[in-house]
Formats: sequence, C-alpha cells, structure tokens
Amino acid sequence: MKFHPVIAALRSDRAPQRRAQEAMAQACEAWRSEPGIAETLEELGAFGRGAPLEACGTLERIFTERAEAERMIGALCRHLAQALMVAPLGHPPLRHGFSGEASTLLLARSGRAQLVLRAREPGQGRIAHVTFRDGLRYEAVLAGEARGSIVRRCEPAGSAPRLYEEPIALGPGARLAFDCRAEALLVEEVDRRLVSLRLHRQSAELAPTTEHDRATGQLLGQSCGDLATSRREMMVALLGRMGRAEAAPLLAEMAREPGDASLRWQALRESLALETATGFAALGAIARRADDPLAANAGALRAQLIEAHPQLRRLEEPQCPA
Repeated sequence: MKFHPVIAALRSDRAPQRRAQEAMAQACEAWRSEPGIAETLEELGAFGRGAPLEACGTLERIFTERAEAERMIGALCRHLAQALMVAPLGHPPLRHGFSGEASTLLLARSGRAQLVLRAREPGQGRIAHVTFRDGLRYEAVLAGEARGSIVRRCEPAGSAPRLYEEPIALGPGARLAFDCRAEALLVEEVDRRLVSLRLHRQSAELAPTTEHDRATGQLLGQSCGDLATSRREMMVALLGRMGRAEAAPLLAEMAREPGDASLRWQALRESLALETATGFAALGAIARRADDPLAANAGALRAQLIEAHPQLRRLEEPQCPA
C-alpha cells in the first residue's frame, strides 16, 4: 500500500499531529473570544437550564435576525480555515458526524440544550414516515436551497392523530421555530447544499418519541425520548434475546421499581419470557397496585395469560407446608 509522503511522515512522527490539533484547538478558542460568542455560549447555559429564548438576548438574535447567525458561523469558518492553512490535516476538536446525506458539527452543549451546525447534501426523495420528539428547536438557514413540508400533528379527543402539511421553501435568511412534540420539518428536495444552525432543547420530562405514517397519521412505533433510558431498554431486550434466565429476577425487580413506564414494561416482558414464575409474580404485584401507572395494563395482560394458560393460577396459590 502506498502512502502520501505527508501521511507517511505523520505515521512515523506524532509531533506534527499534536501541533495540528493544537492549532485547531487554538482556532476554536479564538472563535469563542470573538465579540458576542462568549455571551452566546453563556446564554446557552441559561437556555439549557430552562430559561425562555426571549430571556437570552444574544442567543435570541441569532435565530430572529438575519445577520447574527451568519456572522457567528463566518467567524468560525475564518478561524478554522486559517488553522487549516498551517495544518491541513488537522480537524476541529468538536463532535462531528456524516451519514452520507447529512453532516453535523456540535458547536456547544449545556444542560438540555445544544447548538449544532448542520449541512444537507443535494438530492431528493419522498419521506414516508414522520417522527415527533419532545423538545424545542430553532433553526437559522445560512446557505443553500431546498423544499419540503412542515408537518403538524393534531390529536382530537377520542380519535386517531391527524397530520397536516404546509409546503415550505428554504433559503438563506430563513428563521424557523418548532415545538417538536407536534411539529416536524421534512426536507425532501435539496438543490444546493443546505446549511443551517440549529438550537435544540429537550424537555425536562421527556414524552415518548413517536413515529407516524405520513399518509394516514397512524402510529407506527413509540420509543423512550430519553437517550439513557432508551439504552437501558436495548440492554434489557438484549438480555432477553440472549436467553439469560439468570437475569430474570433483576428484570422483575426493575419492573417493580418506580421509573420510566416504558423501561419497566420492557423489563417485565423480558422477565416473563426468561422465567415465567418470576415474571408472573412481578406482573401480579404490579397489577395489584392501584396507584401504579402500569396497573391497568398489567392486570389486562395477567387476565389474558391466565385465560390462555390456566395453569398459571397455581403460581399465585399459597403453598401448603409439607
């Protein structure tokens, strides 16, 4: 395998790599010292703790006035470009990702809020599903041209959710705000790379994330809105798929303890599948708790299981001493 001389030099000597990263780190620090940037990052902390955007003057102007977001990101690009001229193989010390059609750069995070620079590559495609996540989102479009729709969810009492769409054209200067529990932006046609600055804040008490069929509004799936809890759900499911019967008592205890209802229900299901007696005992205990939000569902599942498998009643009968 052949290596470019510059790459080969880096492989044999780590000092240039360290110098390149030091240059990029210094560039980011220089950007943070630009007028207004420090104030913005300080207000991001207040916003992340729950303050309304209107109470964060500098941060609010970025997402309401056309020049502020452009000035902020222009300064970042200028400092990073100057560092890259000195160290072409350096990379910003900021969390980043690329999915093939979209790239992200996490500029700052504080509490429940984060500030992200995002780019969407040119292309088009129909989006069949709509996802709603709990939180607030503000967006400032910096460059590019695209078209899509704002999808709003309405849930009339006693009926299925309904989705309403509003076509939208996106271009430089556009400023958007969304309540992500009921609003979603679908970008389906990108003519020129769409670059935007996003401010997102999760709710203090996260509602589940829901996915709907775009054409009918039908609920297709639901997951926990909290990333940490979602990871625990995946771990619980993995124990079930691995058939780890020794984990059944732990999962049953997890189901009994107060906490996220979705996680508790997942733990209850897996404990039942891994060890019926242990799981069924936890199911009955939860069904008997009048103040437990899972009581009704647990009672219904217990009744269904007993109807299908009457022998399960024996697990609830007191054992006579020998």
